[in-house]
Parts: sequence; structure tokens; C-alpha cells
Amino acid sequence: MKKTVLYSVIALALVLGLILPMAVSVMASESLPSKHREPDEEPYDVGDTIYYVMNITNPSTNSATNTYTRIWDTLPNGAVIEFLGLAETLVLSPGESAAFNASYVVRAVDLEWIVPPIGEPYWGVRNVFQAEGYDSIPEDIDDQVEDVAEVIPPPPVGGEAFPISKLSVLVPWIALGAAIIAGAAMFVRRRKARS
Repeated sequence: MKKTVLYSVIALALVLGLILPMAVSVMASESLPSKHREPDEEPYDVGDTIYYVMNITNPSTNSATNTYTRIWDTLPNGAVIEFLGLAETLVLSPGESAAFNASYVVRAVDLEWIVPPIGEPYWGVRNVFQAEGYDSIPEDIDDQVEDVAEVIPPPPVGGEAFPISKLSVLVPWIALGAAIIAGAAMFVRRRKARS
């Protein structure tokens, strides 16, 4: 009898453990942010204008209505464009979307060294589009999509190459490794001299 109750409890736990997460994932908030450049003229030069087109979509497969309380874009220079006013909201029914536009003039001071998970590092500028709100289930909405555009850095005054190259990123590490090896060699030499 005790074994039957124990097996029943285990079976119920397994069923709840498998079905409940699936039900929650079906009920979870659905919101799709996207961003692209139009036209995409990568790589860019300093002084070029990048035109960003951003969309927020409540997919037609979603059963909930999405209410956005804040939608904003952070440009590569740190400037923030707020697309909703302080007391405004944006309500999207399933299948609806809204588009937003921003532009940015590329500046050398905003360039950062981008190291992608795959491929060669490059200079670029980073832009982040974000949206927050809630849906009618209710579930929180917290979306973010990032875009990194490659930029050809200008030569500094005097016509020299841009100060950081792939090799110059490694130079400090090479110097540190050489210092550690030299220090270890001196330590071993002193220990041998004392013996």
C-alpha cells in the first residue's frame, strides 16, 4: 500500500514536472524585437550616417495583448532616444507591430574593438534597442536586441595606422609573460646560488 502511494506521488510529480513547464512556456509573454540598417552599407566610414529601423511585434501566435510602457534606443555615443512619452503606452494585439527609426553619425570616439565569438575582431559601433512592459496574462516584457556595425577607423593625425591592431592587443600580455618568466628564472638562479 505504501509503495503504491509512493509510486503515485512520483508519477504525479513526473507528470507535473513535464506538463507544467510546457504550459507555462505557452503562457509566457511573446514579444519580438528586431533591428536592421537601411540601407546596410557596412563597413562604414567615420562621418557616415547609419539609419536604424527597429520593430516590436506581438506575434500572431500569441494569445495575449502586449502593453509596452517604455521603448527606447541607445545610440553608439550613449545618447538615448525614448520612443514613448512619460505617460504613454503602446498596445499591440496579436499580429500587430510598430516601427521606430533612428539615425546616428559615426564618430571615431565611439568606436570599440569588437571581438565576435566567430571570425576576426574589428572596429565597430554598438546600438541597443529595448522594450519593457507587460501582457494580458500578465507576464512581464523585457526585450533587447543589439546591432554592431563595422567601421573603418580613420588614421590619426600624422597619417600613422590606427593605434590598436591585432598585434598591439597582444603586446601587453606578451610583456607580462616575459616578466613572469624572467622573474621565475631569477628566483631559480638565487635558490641554486644559496644551495
